[in-house]
Amino acid sequence: MLKRLRSSDYDKHKMENKKHQLVIAIMVSLTLTVGFVSTISLRMVYAQNTTSTFGDVTSVFVNGKNYPLKYSITTGKLLGVVEDKVKTTLIAVISTPADKGTLTIEIPRNVLDDKGQSNADAKYTVHVDGKDATFRETSNNPTARTLAIDFTKDSRLVEIIGTQATQQ
Repeated sequence: MLKRLRSSDYDKHKMENKKHQLVIAIMVSLTLTVGFVSTISLRMVYAQNTTSTFGDVTSVFVNGKNYPLKYSITTGKLLGVVEDKVKTTLIAVISTPADKGTLTIEIPRNVLDDKGQSNADAKYTVHVDGKDATFRETSNNPTARTLAIDFTKDSRLVEIIGTQATQQ
């Protein structure tokens, strides 16, 4: 037997359905976009944005564990992040409607790090849309490193490449 929905229930259901469709569309878009970057298996990093004094905080789930990923972005939005564990890379998908901006992101060392000889910190490699990016390491402590990465209008992918990725 079919149940009749009240107008307010129908509108609520319709709005929830649109939100669900938007989330699916973003995840499909991220997957397709990252698929062009890498043909290997990627682990999705699910994000839930909240606000902090740093800017925004994304609750990142990798291999069933939650890792906070603090960030701030000017003139754009962080749409999502994926981890390519084999290539020791974090890939941030951004939306940039303005001329230029900066993504400042705090990377926990247990998510991604870059080490050189004698386990000393090395400089990350950063690409924006496949090209070398201008960036600065603005903070470095025993648990995290913070990068400020510049991007231009219509930039979509920010790749942060290290030497060590999340442990299983």
